[in-house]
Amino acid sequence: MSHPGKNNIHKSGSNRTAADVAATQSREFRILGIDPGIASTGFGAIRCNKLIPSLLKCGYIKTSPRDHISNRLFQIHSDINHLIHTLHPDLIAIENVFSLVRYPKAGILLGGVLGIIYLTVFQNNISTTEISPKEVKNSLVGYGGANKHQVQEAIKKLLNITDVKSFHASDALAIALTAFYRKYPRRDR
Repeated sequence: MSHPGKNNIHKSGSNRTAADVAATQSREFRILGIDPGIASTGFGAIRCNKLIPSLLKCGYIKTSPRDHISNRLFQIHSDINHLIHTLHPDLIAIENVFSLVRYPKAGILLGGVLGIIYLTVFQNNISTTEISPKEVKNSLVGYGGANKHQVQEAIKKLLNITDVKSFHASDALAIALTAFYRKYPRRDR
């Protein structure tokens, strides 16, 4: 049995003014991307210094299917709260997930995970944004139907890293990068 909050994090064109750009360039901006899931919630944090993103930390929070749903949700809450207090993000980007009608129980469980994530973010008074999977794919690969391997390759290139071991962490980094590009559009990706 895993213990909630105990070592369950696995590592692996604009309306902005010139003053806004200068203020952002003079300090670091951190974005925490979250890919929600009951079995595995991915996270990916990036540091944006002088409008250049770089990897801060990524991984996933794994819960045990043997634990009661209340324990699993509390674990996600505790671990995300720990990440927030450790990483000090300025923005949290959450994948705007949808559930297929064929899997209503999965949709209900995912709704619980999202509720816990939003509550945790709210308790820490951090700005949040939602990003759809299609927007992530369009932003990073240029094609809304891109597959996970294409998105992962784009992340590795954009962050100048060699590997991301988990697709959950990769998805969370993609969400964080998309939030970054939404906030600070660039032409040369």
